[in-house]
Amino acid sequence: MVASDPVLKTSSYRHSSNSPPPPPPPPPPYYPTSDGNLSTGSSTTGSSLKRRRRSTRHTTTTNANTKQQSTTPVHSAQKKLKGLNLTKNPYRSLSWKIGEQVEAIKWTDDAKAWYCARIVDILSDQPPDELLVFVHYEGWPADEADWISPTLIRSPMRSQLLYGPRGAESDRSWKDYAAFHESASGQFARQHTGIVQDRRMSLHCCPCHSQETIHPERPDRISAILQAFHTNRMLRYFGRIHAREITTQELLRVHTFQHVRNYYPLDDDDNNNDSNEERPKRKRPLKVTSIAALLNPVVEEQQQQQQQPRVMRGVSGGVIVQADREHIQQQHRRFSTAAAAADASQSNPQPNAPPGLVCKMTCGELGISVDTTFHPLYSSLSARIASGALLALVEPIVKGQLRNGFALIRPPGHHAEDDVAMGFCFYNNVAVAVADTLDKYPTKIKKILIIDWDIHHGNGTQKIFYDNPNVLYISIHRWDNGKFYPFSGAPDECGEGAGQGRNVNIAFSASDEKPKPMGDTEFVAAIYHFVRPIAKQFHPDMIFVSAGFDAAEGHPENLGGYNVTPRGYALMTKMIKDLAEELCEGRLVLTLEGGYELQPLAATCASSVVQLFAPDTLPEQQITHFKRTLNAIKPNLGAVESFRKVLLTQQKYWQFPESVLASSFRFSLPNDWRATDSFSTRPRRDKKPVKVPAVEGY
Repeated sequence: MVASDPVLKTSSYRHSSNSPPPPPPPPPPYYPTSDGNLSTGSSTTGSSLKRRRRSTRHTTTTNANTKQQSTTPVHSAQKKLKGLNLTKNPYRSLSWKIGEQVEAIKWTDDAKAWYCARIVDILSDQPPDELLVFVHYEGWPADEADWISPTLIRSPMRSQLLYGPRGAESDRSWKDYAAFHESASGQFARQHTGIVQDRRMSLHCCPCHSQETIHPERPDRISAILQAFHTNRMLRYFGRIHAREITTQELLRVHTFQHVRNYYPLDDDDNNNDSNEERPKRKRPLKVTSIAALLNPVVEEQQQQQQQPRVMRGVSGGVIVQADREHIQQQHRRFSTAAAAADASQSNPQPNAPPGLVCKMTCGELGISVDTTFHPLYSSLSARIASGALLALVEPIVKGQLRNGFALIRPPGHHAEDDVAMGFCFYNNVAVAVADTLDKYPTKIKKILIIDWDIHHGNGTQKIFYDNPNVLYISIHRWDNGKFYPFSGAPDECGEGAGQGRNVNIAFSASDEKPKPMGDTEFVAAIYHFVRPIAKQFHPDMIFVSAGFDAAEGHPENLGGYNVTPRGYALMTKMIKDLAEELCEGRLVLTLEGGYELQPLAATCASSVVQLFAPDTLPEQQITHFKRTLNAIKPNLGAVESFRKVLLTQQKYWQFPESVLASSFRFSLPNDWRATDSFSTRPRRDKKPVKVPAVEGY
């Protein structure tokens, strides 16, 4: 969680030695306008946001411009590097070795300083001016690791090195990591499963930083998942992908121009160039209703004339009041002042205030669509990085450089419609990636399957592809006969036009007779009896999973209320991975959506993602077969009733065995899937805070 706004404070690390500091170095050959902050792949807010936006939309520069840039006087921001003692660096000869101990620049709350770090990976297949190094800062949690420029790395120069709060780490453990990295097993693992993350996505938070109210969708989610990966010794097996920002053209494949512009501030020249590229508005299906419209009924004209505060219902059932004009203007002035006081190296650090930022949340800050948090200085950037990071992961998978991968991104996306941000989502990350993949690789990827197991229905994904015959969307979600957020996703919403039959809603509702929450058996049965047979008939060229983990046991009723265990998510992932291997050469991408209780989120996500690894990578954590893996093989009565409603609609479009169509069918799983000893399969969830074990190295 971001503890404070870094743009509000700046300071530099002072040389601690008694000897005078060495003379300032000349401008480095790479990143000639660097200000000493982290690279374009970093999370620091000190670098130029406007420059980064331009770099994603205008990727070509002339040699003349490059020459002129390199001969200009030292940039004023570069003068700040003098206090950091950036001496000549061995990176020019690419001498850094994996696992080697170095010193690297790191931002703390209010300063940047040289901290002890370890080389985790090197992005060596890039042009020299785009070389990046992934470093782990010793003594800091795994989520503090970052891609940085080699100009910000040096050999240890002091006897007293700076470490994080956990102190120095074992040199032996890092030598072990280095040996594995260079081994054949390590190279094979990194070419099998990729991961993409970026610290800039942690900048997105409520301006209150959850000090007044703990917001469900917060930066701690990423930290908890990475800590679980680290504890389970998973991090060394990933091929690391460097994230990038999404471009306006890529977003416009599924979002309207106005929506993109609301959260992606454009320059005047971009407005002129892109104004004619707005995607035509899609016909809205009658049964797909906006969450905002459902939560916020239209106020009568008489109330509007009286200008009374508008009362709205949040996701958690709380009451939210529409902010008045003075409150909105007050926040805008506050962040305008903060931006003006920001580091001078930032160009155009203007706060972004989308039109929907009008809801006064319980913490007192402004939100979007009732309770979607938004930081005027950082949320837009984080949303662009989240969408762009997923595209960066998809590319090597399509090209065969990776088998599968996990996008550890936030903010999530499956609630975002083509023209509306809602449900903690701004851009529909998966929808953008699917549309982009179909457009960029038309001969290789012709049909895509999206499986959404988040407990909330992905109303945005459904709406965007509702009439698309080349995208099959299958959602497994809690519906409660239309009474659970976002209230869409009925079983009879099955697509329209050419996309009829390409939308499958496996909508769970509890039985009135015997109401019970859904768990492992019900979710696994949904995949076994519906997802697998339908997917095999559709035969996709690639599979995307909107992997929300809010159906995990431990989530409160308003955000989840189901009891899926880590074992359940592992089984689901294994089944879908087997489908990908059978149907589309293993091309599979899991993308983080929901999941808000940190301990269940981390445990279930780790159990799921480890199934993506090659067989026998971590045999004690991976599922090799389905025999004796479940406590029960018969879904509860509510699930059976829900399955029958799904079958009634989908049998018009897909073929099912005669036994399944029989009215007496109970949707049971194979008998040998039931465990002989139920205690052996049911993991216990400790409700007390878990003490993080000391795990060193990757």
